Formats: sequence, C-alpha cells, structure tokens
Amino acid sequence: MIKFVYGAKGSGKTKKMIDMANTELETAKGNILFINDRDKYRATVDNKIRFVNSEDFDIKGEEQLYGFISGVIAGNYDVDVVYIDNLLRILDANGPDDIAGILEKLDKVQKSQDIKFVLSLSCEESTVPECVKNYL
Repeated sequence: MIKFVYGAKGSGKTKKMIDMANTELETAKGNILFINDRDKYRATVDNKIRFVNSEDFDIKGEEQLYGFISGVIAGNYDVDVVYIDNLLRILDANGPDDIAGILEKLDKVQKSQDIKFVLSLSCEESTVPECVKNYL
C-alpha cells in the first residue's frame, strides 16, 4: 500500500506523518522507518522508530533514495512501514509530476515485500499529479 499526505507548504503534513507513525507503533508487525531531510523532527518521532535524516547519508535524487531504501530493506526483513517526508526536496524535484519514477519503483517494492509506504507531497489537491491519483 502507498498512501499520501499532501497539502501546501506549512499545512502540517510533517506533524500529521509523525502522529501517524507514532500511532502505528501499536499495530505494526515490524519496524518503522521515518525518512526526513531535517533533524529538527527527530525528537518528536518515537525512539522505537528508526529516524533517518537523508542529508546525513547524502541522499539526493530518485536513484539514491531508491538505493537507500532497498539497502535498508535488504538488511532488515522486518521493515513494515516506511514514511518519507519532504519527498520533493529529497528527490530534488521541480514539482509533484517528478515523482512518477520513484513511485513506480516503490510500488514494485511494496508489492513484492508487503511494505507500506507513506509519502508527503507538497501540493494542493487540485494539482495532485495523475501518477498519484491511482493511490488516493
């Protein structure tokens, strides 16, 4: 399953995702990974969740993000849920339409590994790209 949290910049997407991840600890069968590009949220994510600052690993772009996620999953078969906040910044994307490639790759991973992905996307509902609409 791939889910999206979307809205304009400053609309509370990160807080909503953190709350979702912290609540999901009660029902997750395995580990939860929370990827963000800023350390300031580390303290609000429960310490049982693996928080990763993408900048600590110089993750920038689709191939690096996909490679990192694949490596984490290959090294830990207990990953149940992956949250990726600030997806457009991590991808260094020009806009929401630029996520089609990573979305296709994550879709294959979630189907083959039974992993849930929750992605944040900075855009209004009226500008949600076609590639995202299949998951809403």
